[in-house]
Amino acid sequence: MMNMDNIEAFLYAFQLGSFNKAAEALYLTQPSITARIQSLERELEGPLFHRDGKQIALTERGKQFLPYAQKILHAYQEISSTLREQPLTEKSLTIGCTLLMSTHILPEILPIYRKKYPGVNIRILVGSSAYIMDKVLKKEADFGLVRTVSHPLIESFHLHTDTLHLVVPPQHPFRDIPRSKLTWDMVGKEPHIVLAHGTIEWFMVQRHYHRNQINPHIMMEVDNFEAAKKMVMRGVGISFLPELCIAEELANHLLFHISPQPAAQLTRKIDIICLRDGNRDLVEFFIHAVKALDRKTLMSKTI
Repeated sequence: MMNMDNIEAFLYAFQLGSFNKAAEALYLTQPSITARIQSLERELEGPLFHRDGKQIALTERGKQFLPYAQKILHAYQEISSTLREQPLTEKSLTIGCTLLMSTHILPEILPIYRKKYPGVNIRILVGSSAYIMDKVLKKEADFGLVRTVSHPLIESFHLHTDTLHLVVPPQHPFRDIPRSKLTWDMVGKEPHIVLAHGTIEWFMVQRHYHRNQINPHIMMEVDNFEAAKKMVMRGVGISFLPELCIAEELANHLLFHISPQPAAQLTRKIDIICLRDGNRDLVEFFIHAVKALDRKTLMSKTI
């Protein structure tokens, strides 16, 4: 049986005239597109494209297959659309989200959803924003809660703007230094715990220190904020952490927020994403659910 992803890769390559452009549109690598088309060619027992460097053109076999591929994809999209239009109580729901979203937003939203739709089977996929976007593109997730991402087939709806705050354990000496006397030069010498190299948060922190001409003492990289938070609470180092992640610890005096001058402006947007032809009603339900929550108990706790 033909793989739908392979047919989609074939159509995108034909429409965009390039394997590279098809890879960009589908958020894949160029070798992945090539592999999918080669798999399809093996199934059809012949080449579908003439390849001349970066230029491609349909072979006779490719021209013969084209209308069938279009019909197959159209039928698949029609079936998917029909199933999505069924009442929410008659199907399962798959939500993709980052670890931070699964820990600090979904526990607040899902009880509201389950109360209204008690019969829905909910599945949660946790991963990076890029991973979640790929799941939404492949229709393996109904929607995603991620940092802001961009893709021509994806529609994004702003949910929240989260701020990174510099925090220290309660016993840290910086607590006793007046804000006007606490400098970034002093802070930069402290052992820092940061999110892994190459993440957007890593770049935000690095850019901030570069602007202030500081070379921070980075002593540890971790792959998630929860790990970084626990390290700070145990006095291993200091860290920039999202407001969502630390509000409870700040309220219970398990962490302390410091504000050297000039103040750092490190913010990142959190969006709900879905396919452009996805179930808009489902997305709007979750947006309204978030807005309806008591802001003091979710995302806007005063720090």
